Amino acid sequence: VRRDVVSAGSLGQQMVIRWVTDNSGPWFLHCHIDWHLEAGFAVVMAESPSETSANMKQAPAAWDQLCPAFNALTPLQL
Repeated sequence: VRRDVVSAGSLGQQMVIRWVTDNSGPWFLHCHIDWHLEAGFAVVMAESPSETSANMKQAPAAWDQLCPAFNALTPLQL
């Protein structure tokens, strides 16, 4: 069993992240502690940008309706 978490809590501690590069696109690596995410403790890894742009397809028209629907939500609905 492999874990998908790592501790980097000690001063000077480093880590290496390794993965198979067989799925092009942006990959968002982040912490699941909300204030860490708000503080910018996240990174986007761009896996094979040239392959990503070559395989991009037009987004469905229904996607245009997603942002207005979200923007219409009240704070209680979020």
